[in-house]
Amino acid sequence: MNNRFLDAAGLARLGHMEFIARQVVEGFISGRHRSPYHGFSVEYADHRPYAPGDEPRMIDWKVLARSDKYYVKLFEEETNLRAHLLLDASRSMAFKWEDRADKFTYGAFLAAALAYLLIRQNDAVGLSIFDSKVRKTLPPRSAPIQFRRILDALGGSTSQDDTSIAPVLHELADRVRGRGLVILISDMIDDVDAMMSGLQHLRHRRHEVIVFHLVDPAEREFPFERASRFQDMEGAGRLSAHPKALRAKYLERYEAYLDRLATECHRNRIAHHLVSTDEPYERFLGEFLEKRARLG
Repeated sequence: MNNRFLDAAGLARLGHMEFIARQVVEGFISGRHRSPYHGFSVEYADHRPYAPGDEPRMIDWKVLARSDKYYVKLFEEETNLRAHLLLDASRSMAFKWEDRADKFTYGAFLAAALAYLLIRQNDAVGLSIFDSKVRKTLPPRSAPIQFRRILDALGGSTSQDDTSIAPVLHELADRVRGRGLVILISDMIDDVDAMMSGLQHLRHRRHEVIVFHLVDPAEREFPFERASRFQDMEGAGRLSAHPKALRAKYLERYEAYLDRLATECHRNRIAHHLVSTDEPYERFLGEFLEKRARLG
């Protein structure tokens, strides 16, 4: 057997991703509340007395056995949700500080868990992996095999090119028909006006839009102490300087950028969630889904 393309580490990573995705959903979600995405189509919410013309298969035979009365199940509304996961694979997503996962790896685990949740509740989910353009795309499907396809796509992807988020969002808005859920997983390092134009396009198409904005704590804390050579992860920019000379101005500009992006998203009814990569992603996702369920 030719083992040239047998990547044992990659296969192990995929298996681990699948295990963790299931653990997140079953540990945080199952049995604790209704689906945060419109409900499981296989669960029923209530009963009503049987009436002539009702299908016999809808009779709740357990209730009949207990009460000797005919009741039919009232099912929660079938979901027509079509979810689109957009994962940024640009070069800036390869950044990490110390022993934390890089932003792309963190985002991939987050995407896998979301895909597992959505498929588990019979919703259709698709995936697009992009940098300056879409590199891989899977149209939304609800079949169980879709989760394996998504894992394969995630496991075979790496950070490659510079970021260009806006064209990807415009392309999706033009291509996708009908209302859906769009979840953008990115470090959002791009021109704010351009990004907002793409996000507004999706909202104009009546999609619900959620942004998971990934940030390594080092980006917000600037913990560097010694004279260093800083290199732009996207582009050819390089700067040799002492961090003390840069810290105050950098932090001021970075926080202003975060505030502006959050404000613009709120103004356009786009859910913006800042996600720190030092927080276990399963904890973040569990808290996000619990909050969403309470608000829904």
